[in-house]
Amino acid sequence: MAEASHQDVARGLRLPWRAVTLASGAVLVVAGLGGALSAAWGYALFIVSGILIFAGTLLFALFVLSRFGQTASMQRAFALAFVTGAIAYVLCLSALSGYYAHEALGGRIEWHWMLFGPCVLAALIVLDVGLYRKIVKNNLPTWRRYRKYIGRDRSDPAAMRRSLVDEVVLHRSLFRTSKTRWLRHALIFWGFVAMFVTELIAVVLRDGFPAFGWRDVWREPGNPVRLAFAWAYDVTGVMIVLGCVLALAWRAVVNGRPERKYSDTPTTLFLLFVAATGFVIEGLRIASSPDNPARTATYVGFGIAWVLARSGLSRPALYQPLWVVHVIAACLFIAYVPVMRLIHSCATPLGRLANSQKGMLAARKRGVLGGMLPSRTNPPDPDAIVAAAKES
Repeated sequence: MAEASHQDVARGLRLPWRAVTLASGAVLVVAGLGGALSAAWGYALFIVSGILIFAGTLLFALFVLSRFGQTASMQRAFALAFVTGAIAYVLCLSALSGYYAHEALGGRIEWHWMLFGPCVLAALIVLDVGLYRKIVKNNLPTWRRYRKYIGRDRSDPAAMRRSLVDEVVLHRSLFRTSKTRWLRHALIFWGFVAMFVTELIAVVLRDGFPAFGWRDVWREPGNPVRLAFAWAYDVTGVMIVLGCVLALAWRAVVNGRPERKYSDTPTTLFLLFVAATGFVIEGLRIASSPDNPARTATYVGFGIAWVLARSGLSRPALYQPLWVVHVIAACLFIAYVPVMRLIHSCATPLGRLANSQKGMLAARKRGVLGGMLPSRTNPPDPDAIVAAAKES
């Protein structure tokens, strides 16, 4: 009864913060539409959000990977950092959505920028809700059943660190199982992660610096920073394309064999379409400005621009519609992640990390076996018996 009352109070405290966040976001959208906000508001919130989420990630890593960080105050600290970072990100997208809509309605920027903020926000909301349901909500019954066996005295941070390197970073188990599957997975997974991080940093340099009145290195012809980012985009994009092509080739080879269950052709084709349209957009941009020094770094985009020019398809009118298609497709792919096999890229490493905690697993087995033995003072736990039967 006391536990239920505590949960009710906790839920009551959380709901107003959600309402306040949504209301604040709506105010920022209206203020941006009315011209009361500059772009600096949105990008300042973006930087604050990035700092908070990065700090939360570091605190969380310290919490699970070392005994020094396993304290209740540390747990509250990283939880607060994640929540406030997420709130700042919602407010950031709200402010930028209102600002860019105002600029587009005034004819100062292209209209398609009005779609970017709302599409990204909707995709991230669907992604977060989907990941929560798949990874957290579906595992809550198991967590509640065995949480009494999870404690600092049974944790093994050293094993967690080894599992993090072996299974999350290097994917050694997959490498031992199939080198081909490991290669395609590494190309797609790390290519996507590297491109995502590159884009986060580029947002600050490309859009945030000018908004704050700082030096606009992105639009300086031949600036090495801009060229470095152009090269990074091409490298990460090529990694994704190669991974997708390898996955499709592997799918054709294992057709009719048991290994086919490890393929996901619709997802691979979807991701390949997103990456390919991105390269075509880059080619159209280079074709429209052949003297742009960035073409020396975007070697794939330059090659596509050459092909488009030779085939007579380098038409500037195609750029904006294809940009919209690419952005919508990318957002749909992000929202699609929780319902496809790619979710195992998140769930499997978590399972590997959990299995590295031998002390907790042993305590759980002892508790389950003890609960199965009839005793007046220690009656059997039906849920534990059912869970043990399923696991065996």
